[in-house]
Amino acid sequence: MSGRGGQSAEGLLGPLEYEVMRCLWAASPANVPAVLEQLNDARRKSDRLAYTTVMTVLVRLHDKGLVDRVRRGRGFDYTPRFDEPELIDHYSRREVDELVERYGAVALAHFADAVEHADPRVVAKLRHAVRRSTDA
Repeated sequence: MSGRGGQSAEGLLGPLEYEVMRCLWAASPANVPAVLEQLNDARRKSDRLAYTTVMTVLVRLHDKGLVDRVRRGRGFDYTPRFDEPELIDHYSRREVDELVERYGAVALAHFADAVEHADPRVVAKLRHAVRRSTDA
């Protein structure tokens, strides 16, 4: 699965976090045993993950605000808060906000310069994305 324009969120998360998110995007809500089974189906016996490893990853994804969870019996069912394109948008927005907060007008000037010199097709996509985000 990949995001808008073929982009992937793979580099935004740790490798195992991304694998877990892909499991949740494919079938959610899911509990730890279901995610563990899906992850281990693609692994050799010697590379299989432990229950506690997957549980820790899911808890960390929850702590990062990337998944929601609902108590089911003694465990939780997990659901992603974002699909892959939304996750890319979430992280890119956060990074831009941090750059602007840190560097202020200098960062904005560099963004404006980059847009001015960008491929016209990229600028058209950017305008479309801005319109879509302001309409939402």
